[in-house]
Amino acid sequence: MRFLHTSDWHLGKTLRGRSRSEEHAAALQEILEIIRTENIDCVLITGDVFDSQAPSPEAEQLAFNFFSELRGLSVPAVVIGGNHDHPKRLLAIRDILKLLDIHMRPEPVRPEDGGLIKIERGSEVANIAVLPFVTAGRIEEASQLMGPEIQRYQDYSDRIAAMCDLLSGAFSKDSVNLLLAHLYVDGAETSKSEREIHVAKPYAVSPQRFPSTAHYIALGHLHRPQEIHAPSRTLYAGSILQLDFGERDQQKRVV
Repeated sequence: MRFLHTSDWHLGKTLRGRSRSEEHAAALQEILEIIRTENIDCVLITGDVFDSQAPSPEAEQLAFNFFSELRGLSVPAVVIGGNHDHPKRLLAIRDILKLLDIHMRPEPVRPEDGGLIKIERGSEVANIAVLPFVTAGRIEEASQLMGPEIQRYQDYSDRIAAMCDLLSGAFSKDSVNLLLAHLYVDGAETSKSEREIHVAKPYAVSPQRFPSTAHYIALGHLHRPQEIHAPSRTLYAGSILQLDFGERDQQKRVV
């Protein structure tokens, strides 16, 4: 199976009051062309689809047109919520997007409740575990939803790591196993365009806590593309555009 990992679109982002819509539209078209030419089987989008929790109609049009194009290519996608995305807005469109084979997960849930998504392509099956962003203020609520295995931990980072363990516990030895998460890895390189409150303690999760049973761990949240030293291959795809002048030296990408 062939996967394309992209993240942190930040649709609706402006730069000193100037719209970036044309740049975003061009970047998304380039991604669609990669999907076509590389015969991608599934697209992984690891959060921050929108820049604002109340995105503009233009930003929503860019996202929904992209998803419609995926449907035309018969390519499914798995999308998780980021810290810039509003969980309830994403939840409101989840069931409609499912008709397009777009699997939206705004908030953490147990594997049996949608935290593990199966994608089939011919004889191959992918088990995709998903962990959307959780604020420190909502970690207790998320822990209650995920179960007693999580609640026995006190620290934010320990609870997030335990959620990764719980989700990856549903992996199979006969499938392609992937973990998608929107979080901050301790020691990763940040950019000035990121919200400082979400790239500091208590949000820092040790990369050594990631499951070794995943074939690939797709991360979102940090805008600088980078690989993380962890038990499984782990990459931040990074943002698809330079989001401010401090990122002008970064070569943007998909994975």
